Amino acid sequence: MKKWLIRIAMLLGAISLLAFGVVYFGFRASLPELEGSIITTSVSAPVSLERDENGGATITAATRRDLSYVTGFVHAQERFFQMDLGRRLAAGELSELFGALAINADKRNRIHRFRSRSQAAVSMLGEADRELLSAYAKGVNDGLAALGAKPFEYWLLGSEPESWKAEDSFLAVYSMFFTLQPSDGSQEWNLHLMRSSLPEDLADFLLPDRTPWDAPLQLDEGDYVELAIPAAPPAQHVLNSDYQRDDSPMLGSNNWAVTGELTSTGAGMVSNDMHLSIRSPSIWYKLRMKLSDGSLDINGVTLPGVPAIVVGSNGSVAWGFTNSNVDTSDIIELSINPENENQYLTADGYKEFEVIEEQITAADGAAETITIRETIWGPVMDMGNGKPYAYRWTAHLPGSVNLELLKMEQVTTVHDALAIAGDVGIPTQNAMLVDSEGNAAWALFGRLAKRPDDDSNKVQDWSDGAAEWHDWYGALESPKVLNPDNNRLWTANSRVVSGEDLAKVGVGRYDLGARSQQIKERLAALTAPVSENDLYQIMLDDEAIFLSRWQTHLAGMLFVAENEAFKPFLEQIENWGGRADKNSIGYRLVREYRNQVVDTMLAHLSATCVAYDENCDYDRATRQWEAPVWQLMTERPAGWLPNGETDWQFFFEQQAYEAWRPLLLGETSLEDHTWGARNTTDIIHPLSQAIPVLGKLTDMPSAWQSGDSENIPYITGRAYGQSERMVVSPGYEERGILDLPAGQSAHPLSPYFGAGHDDWLNGGRTPFLPGEAKWTLEFAPN
Repeated sequence: MKKWLIRIAMLLGAISLLAFGVVYFGFRASLPELEGSIITTSVSAPVSLERDENGGATITAATRRDLSYVTGFVHAQERFFQMDLGRRLAAGELSELFGALAINADKRNRIHRFRSRSQAAVSMLGEADRELLSAYAKGVNDGLAALGAKPFEYWLLGSEPESWKAEDSFLAVYSMFFTLQPSDGSQEWNLHLMRSSLPEDLADFLLPDRTPWDAPLQLDEGDYVELAIPAAPPAQHVLNSDYQRDDSPMLGSNNWAVTGELTSTGAGMVSNDMHLSIRSPSIWYKLRMKLSDGSLDINGVTLPGVPAIVVGSNGSVAWGFTNSNVDTSDIIELSINPENENQYLTADGYKEFEVIEEQITAADGAAETITIRETIWGPVMDMGNGKPYAYRWTAHLPGSVNLELLKMEQVTTVHDALAIAGDVGIPTQNAMLVDSEGNAAWALFGRLAKRPDDDSNKVQDWSDGAAEWHDWYGALESPKVLNPDNNRLWTANSRVVSGEDLAKVGVGRYDLGARSQQIKERLAALTAPVSENDLYQIMLDDEAIFLSRWQTHLAGMLFVAENEAFKPFLEQIENWGGRADKNSIGYRLVREYRNQVVDTMLAHLSATCVAYDENCDYDRATRQWEAPVWQLMTERPAGWLPNGETDWQFFFEQQAYEAWRPLLLGETSLEDHTWGARNTTDIIHPLSQAIPVLGKLTDMPSAWQSGDSENIPYITGRAYGQSERMVVSPGYEERGILDLPAGQSAHPLSPYFGAGHDDWLNGGRTPFLPGEAKWTLEFAPN
C-alpha cells in the first residue's frame, strides 16, 4: 500500500508538473519576437526593428508605408490586448470580451456610434493616408499572427482576438475623446441645474469665471474683483451627508517651454507630463522612427493602435500636449411636434428623428438591442428629467479624427506647426511647440467649433438656427501665443486665454489655476542658461504652496480649540514641512481636513440644486469652487453654515474630528499616518483584480509617493498621475529625458518587463533616445 501511495503521489506530481509546463510554455509562446528575420510581401525594402535593454524600439525603413507596417507589427506583439480594449471602449463592444458585466458601459458608449463614424473617417482620407492606415492594420494582424500563441489575456478570458481594421485606429483616437472630454454634457448640464435652481447673485458667487489663482498666458483685462457674499442659500434643504467629491487627478497634463533666449544652444526646450490613468503596461509606447535616407528621424511616444508619434521631437520641432478643457459640446433642448412625437423642430421646420437600432451581444450570450435617435445636431440624450435633449459634440462631426498629426513628422519650424494646428483631428489639446531656431509657441491642436456669438454654456433650444454651429476655426483664426516677451510658456488644464480668444474657445471645466500659477512662478525664477534638468525638476515640484493657507488656518484653529485630543495633531501640522512629502504626517492631516471641509461645504452649497434635481453635482459644474469656499471660511458670514449651525470655530473643530475620526478613536496610529501610506501606487493590469494570482506577475510593486492629485506640479495618485515625463530640445535629443511608468511590455516574461518604472517612480531620468540595440528583428521583402 505504501508503494502504491508513493507511486500515486509521484504520478500526481508528474501531472502537475506537466500541467505547469504546458501553461508556462503556452504563456511564453505569446512573447514578441525580438530577433531573427521575417520574409514578407508587406515591406518594399529591408526594415530593421531594434530594441534597447528597456525595450525602447527603433524602426528604420526605406518608406513611410513600411514604417507604418512595422509599427503595427510591434504594437500588436507588445500591446494587442490594450489596443483591443481601447477600440472596444470607443465602439461600445466591451461586453463581447467581458460578458453582461460590460453591457451598461457599452450602452452608454454605443449611443455615439463611433464605429460608423470611424468608418466614415477612413473613407474621407486621402489615398496616401489611407495606404498608411491600411499598412498599419496589416502590420497589426501579421504581428498578432506571428506570436507563438494568442496574448495570454485571451486564454484567461476564454476568447479569441479579432483582427484589426483600419477604422480601429480611429476608434483608438475616439477612446481618448472619452478620456479627455465629457461624453454626456455633464459640466454644461450641472451648470444649467445650478443656475436654474439658485438666485442669479448666488449662482454667480458659486460659479465664478475668475479666481485669484488664475495664471493664463493672455493677461486678463482688468484686475480680479472678488464678489460680495450674497444672501445665504435656503436652509430648509437637508444636507447630503453622503456627498463625496471626486478628488482623483484631473485627466489632463502639464507642459511648459522656454525659447532659445534662455538655453545654452539657442534652441527652444519643452517639458510635458500627461496626467492619465496609469496601469500595467503603460498607456504609451516609446518609439523612434527613421527613414534610411535621413529624411525622417522622429522620437517620442505612440498610442498603441495609431501609427503616429503623439508627443516628441522630429529633430527640428518638439511638442507636448495637455488637455485644453475648452468647450467642445452643447446640450440642445428639443421642441417636439405636439402632433407627432417622432418629429423635432429645426430652422427648416419639423424633421423626423433618424432611428438606428444597435445590437449588443455579450460573450456569455446575453444580448440587448438599443434604439438610438439621431437629430441633425447629434444623438438624443436622457438627462434624467423626462425631457428630450440632443447632444452636439465635436467628436461627432466629420473631420474630428484624421491623420493630420502625421504632418508633425515633417515640420521644420514652429511656424510650420502652427499652420496645421486647426486641422489636426484629436481631442483639442494645448500644444506646446519649440524649434531648433529658438522659437516657442502655444496653440490649440484639434478641431475647434466655430460658434456664433452666444453663451455656449447655456442649454438652449436651437430650433430657430441662431445658436447652431457646423464649422471649425482654421489655423489663422485659432488662438495662439508665439515667442512671448518673457520667453516662457506654460499650461496645466486651467484657463489659458482671455477676452476675444476666450469667447472663441468657451468656458469648459477648467482646472483651478493653482498648478499653473506655481509652474509660472518656477519658470520665472529660472535664469539662463536653462537646462533639461531645470525643467524636469519642476515636474517633481511638491511644494504645497496652494495648501499652505489651509495649514495656517488649521494650525490657528487648533491653537484656540479647547479639545486636548487635538494637541498631538497641532504639533504635526505646525511641523508639516510645507511639501507633499510621502513621509509627512502633517501634510496628510491638512489634506484630510481640507477634504472634509470642502465635501461638507459643497454638499451644503449644492443642497438647493439637489432638491431641484437629485443628480445635481456642484463639483461637476465647476472646478473653481475653491474661491467661494475660501471666501466663506475667511469672512465667516452668518447663515452660511450647514444644519443651522452658527459657530464657525465649532464647525471647523467638528470637521477636524470627522477628518481624523479613526485616529482620535485609536483605530489607527498617528505615527503611521504618513502621506505616503495613503498616496501609494496601485498600478495593475486590467485583469488582475478579477484574477488575483495574475497580479503577482503583471502588476507593479506598490510604493509610497510624494506629490498629490491636485494643485501642485507633481501630480500623483494611486492609479493616476504622470503617464510620461518628457523634456527635450529639438536638435539636442541626446540630452533629453523620457520616463514612462510600468515599462514597454505587457508580457511579464519579457526580458524588459517593467524596465524604466523605477526611473519614473524615483525621478531617475531615462534618456529620451533609445539606447544601444540589444535585440534586432529584420524584415525583408519577399
